[in-house]
Amino acid sequence: MIRVIQSESTMLGDFQTNLLLERKPFKFQVMLRGVEGVYVFASIRDSVYRFTETSVIRDFSYLKLLELRDEDKFNTNRELNISETGWSYWFYKPDSTEHPFNRKVTRLDSGRVICTKVIKQLYNVGEGKVVKLRDVNTPLYLFIVAVSEYDENGQPKGELIRRKLKIEWEDD
Repeated sequence: MIRVIQSESTMLGDFQTNLLLERKPFKFQVMLRGVEGVYVFASIRDSVYRFTETSVIRDFSYLKLLELRDEDKFNTNRELNISETGWSYWFYKPDSTEHPFNRKVTRLDSGRVICTKVIKQLYNVGEGKVVKLRDVNTPLYLFIVAVSEYDENGQPKGELIRRKLKIEWEDD
């Protein structure tokens, strides 16, 4: 279960969701159950829309190789990484000394946790620069996948969720 929260809470229950947000901080709440994380592709270009509910995600085997940047640890800078070539992995492990969510995690029971990631700015990985939400003039596109298991080649054998999200911004 994934929610986007600003003045209201919207659950991403359908494959594709369109939201209209103010250009101010918002947050993602992710309930993890049976997996340690979700893969997030975020961009200001609509290339993510080439994925359908069932299409194969090429190069998925390389996703686990992405490193957590120091600035991502415990969501210190409240950033969402945007990139045309890479994925973020939002994960939580109880015994880990770092993760990309806010430090406080809510444990519901033995198999479920709710993790929060506040977003106050974007980080353009390709350009190496921070973009404040108030300066974003294009929609934000996200593709989120939770994988339940992988085959011997690192390709996903099963997915728990697959969601597309388009965030547009209210006029000031």
